[in-house]
Amino acid sequence: MITIINMSSAPNRWTKQLKVIVDIVYGSHGPMTADEVYHAARARLPNISLGTVYRNLNKLESEGLVSEVTKGNTTAFVKHPFSNATFECEVCGRLFCVPYDLRNSEMERKVGMKVNRWSIRMTGVCKECERKCI
Repeated sequence: MITIINMSSAPNRWTKQLKVIVDIVYGSHGPMTADEVYHAARARLPNISLGTVYRNLNKLESEGLVSEVTKGNTTAFVKHPFSNATFECEVCGRLFCVPYDLRNSEMERKVGMKVNRWSIRMTGVCKECERKCI
């Protein structure tokens, strides 16, 4: 799997564990919890610890390579740059990334302040659950 990232914000030291975690998050089609990343990483690196996954996800988040989003009461991670807008279904609890193209520079221009990060969180009923209720 090829991962394309902005190397100017890349971590100084790329360990095997960090590379696997980046590949997992960037290969996903939506937000992943640290536990989900951990289980996927264990398939490739059986000796990886949950602590290593958390440390590396936090490192990637601080470097701007992944973004944190809220999934219920849990934190999840998405590749960055990716929309920081999410939709959580109130019925099934699934979390979807919503295409919303607004860069920090655009946000700064709109609010007149320095923006480091932003997010939009929507809740409602997904199409699949809505069809079940009809």
